[in-house]
Amino acid sequence: MRSMKAILMSFVALAIGLSQAARAEQPVAPMWQLAEAAFQLEVTVLSVEEKPLTERITNIWHRVKVKRVFVGTGLNVGDELAVVSQVFDNPPGATSSSGDHGPFNGPNGLPAKGDHARIFANGSAKVLKTISPNGWQLPDHMIAFIATDDECRSDVTMPFIANLIARQGIARTRVHFSTGDDGRGSSATAPDMKARTGLTDDLALRRADSSVLAMRRSELGNNQMMWFESVTRHGLPIVGFRNSLQAFGFPGDGQGATWWNDAFPVETWGTRWRSQCGRQSKTRIIAPDAEAGRHPVLSGVSIPAEGLVVPSSLFRVDPLPADCRVLLWGEAVDGNCPEAERRQPILWVRELPRRAGWLPPQRIAFTSLGHPADFLDAEVRLLCIQMIAWAIGEESRMDDSARLTIRTAQYLPPEVQPPATAEP
Repeated sequence: MRSMKAILMSFVALAIGLSQAARAEQPVAPMWQLAEAAFQLEVTVLSVEEKPLTERITNIWHRVKVKRVFVGTGLNVGDELAVVSQVFDNPPGATSSSGDHGPFNGPNGLPAKGDHARIFANGSAKVLKTISPNGWQLPDHMIAFIATDDECRSDVTMPFIANLIARQGIARTRVHFSTGDDGRGSSATAPDMKARTGLTDDLALRRADSSVLAMRRSELGNNQMMWFESVTRHGLPIVGFRNSLQAFGFPGDGQGATWWNDAFPVETWGTRWRSQCGRQSKTRIIAPDAEAGRHPVLSGVSIPAEGLVVPSSLFRVDPLPADCRVLLWGEAVDGNCPEAERRQPILWVRELPRRAGWLPPQRIAFTSLGHPADFLDAEVRLLCIQMIAWAIGEESRMDDSARLTIRTAQYLPPEVQPPATAEP
């Protein structure tokens, strides 16, 4: 039988072990994980108070005022509440975590008085505990633009769209281009639009809380596909352009390749690429009906009664599932498709339930437009920006001033060479 002293020493060792485990280096939580927090708020910091808990552990108490409630019951705009975070003052040479931290100028990078921030936290409506270590985030969303469509020159079109999004203060943006896989997961790899196996700056993908895809037959590596898996399975907002109906083109017929090549577009966008009405044809955007015109994606967008002709050839995507709401239809101009296929959906949205039923639905928007010259038209670029703003819940940022800036932005489309294959 063990002695009382031995048992006591065992408890001491266990306590030390638990303390060290609690202070072990914590990886930054990816945004999809933060997006499942019980409380997700935008706040203004009213005051900050540091309260030592032990010699090396300090609780940082923030008094905040709620500006917006994204997720969380029992809270309303204007409410004031306390938020507690924990900071560790580690001894010299220690490699353990420093506790909660953020990209601000307060203690340990946490917000200072007067800062605006987003909180991802658990707790109660009176006292929140931020998700460690990075439950404090900048107030604006971060959108990852995945630009791997060499046919439609997404290396030019997506930076243009991303810049407009950032200029209007809708969100922060980062564009990830195609690159060859160098085997190191390096964030400094040079763009190569002919490559299909990697993304530039891929380590930053974890910091994105929404994504815009302008892709075509990518064959990305495991680490990058883990991010796609997380984004699609956990319900973050996602927007797609044109050839993203065939975002992936993995070789072979294995289960993984089949799912990403064929099932991913159906489960995400609601359909896959079926055919198109001739590469040299164009699309006439049909003016929306009154109900569709009231949707935030089309708010302020002007499509003439006779329609608007754009360079993109018409894709056949019908039938769409019932949860897809078509906002714009198009018809082929000088196309060679059968009469029954000459009118097709060209822009639709859907809202899918999340795994945790109390979370708001995942917003998804897709358009089969995306030819580089489409964006010369002010109305096309406006509806594309508003697709993205709606998907991330920031449609209220679109006003007449923002629309004027988008309509008058300077854009020079690149030359587009026809591909050798007959598919997108």
